[in-house]
Amino acid sequence: MNITELRYIIEIAQCGSVSAASKRLYVAQPNISKAIRNLEEEYQIQLFVRTARGMVPTREGQQFIAQARRVIQEIEGLNRKFPGNKKGTDVDMKISIPRASYASYAFGKYVEQVRDAEELRLHIRECNSVQALDNLTKKHYNLALIRMEDKYEEYYYSIIHLRGLEYEKIMDFQYRLVVNENDPLATKKLNGYEDLEPYIELIHGDSRLPNGEYLDIKETPENQNAHRRIHVYERGNQFMLLKDIPGTYMWVSPIPEELLRRNGLAQRKIEWQQRRMKDVMVYPGRKFLSEDEREFIRQLKKEAIEVSK
Repeated sequence: MNITELRYIIEIAQCGSVSAASKRLYVAQPNISKAIRNLEEEYQIQLFVRTARGMVPTREGQQFIAQARRVIQEIEGLNRKFPGNKKGTDVDMKISIPRASYASYAFGKYVEQVRDAEELRLHIRECNSVQALDNLTKKHYNLALIRMEDKYEEYYYSIIHLRGLEYEKIMDFQYRLVVNENDPLATKKLNGYEDLEPYIELIHGDSRLPNGEYLDIKETPENQNAHRRIHVYERGNQFMLLKDIPGTYMWVSPIPEELLRRNGLAQRKIEWQQRRMKDVMVYPGRKFLSEDEREFIRQLKKEAIEVSK
C-alpha cells in the first residue's frame, strides 16, 4: 500500500468510475485499476462492485475508504505542521458553512490572522447540511459546519457516525427576525406568525430541491408566508433588499452587531418563535485537525458566544 493508491480509491468513490477518476487525477486508467487490485490483494477484500450507477464501494470498501480518508487527513496535517524545508507558512483549507453571517464574519477574522502566509489557499462555500457533509467526505473539504433543527438531530448524527466522522457543537440558537432598523416592523408588537402575513418574507431560494423537498428548512403551516415572498439566491442581495424594501423581514441565525450597524439593520428575539436550532462542526477526526483548522474553530466559537448574548 502507498499513499497514491489510497488517493486513487478515494477519487473513484467520489467520481463513481475509474475513467472519471483518471480524468480528474490525470493518471492513466491502467494505473488506477492496478492500484485497486494491489489493495484488494494486500487486504483480501473487495473494494468496489460494478453497477448500473458505476463503481460502488462494498460495505468493507466503505469502511476501508473512510479509514483511507482519515490517513490522508493525518498526513496532510503532518505536512502542514512540519513543513520541512518549505519557507514561510502554508495555509490550505476548505470549509463548508450554512448561510450564517456570524460564520462568515468569523472566517474574515481568521483570514486576518493568516493573511501573511507565504502560500494561502482558502475555500469557503455556503451550502446546506447535506451538501456540506458530502463536501467533507467526497471532495476532501477539511471542515463542515452544519445546521440542524433539534428534532432532526438524531438523523444528522446518524449520518455523521455512519460516515466515520466526529463533531462538536458550536452554538444553540433560535431564529431571530431581521429588518430595516427604521422600519415600523423593527418595533411593532408581534403576537404570532399571523402578524407577519401583511409583510414580505425573504428566504433563501436554493434551500429547496427541484421536487419541493426542503433540505434544512422544515416549514410548518404556522410559520410559512408563501403568498408574500422573495426568494434570494445570493447573500449580498438579502441585506440590500431588507434595507431598501419597506416591510420585508427574514428569519436568520444571530448576526454580529457590527454587520447590523454596517447595513442599517436590526434583529429581534421573538419569544414565540420556538424552532430550536444548533450549528455543529464536523471533521474526519479531532486528532487529525491541523493547528490552522483548530484556530478557525476557536474563532468560530468565540463569535458564536458573542452573537448569542
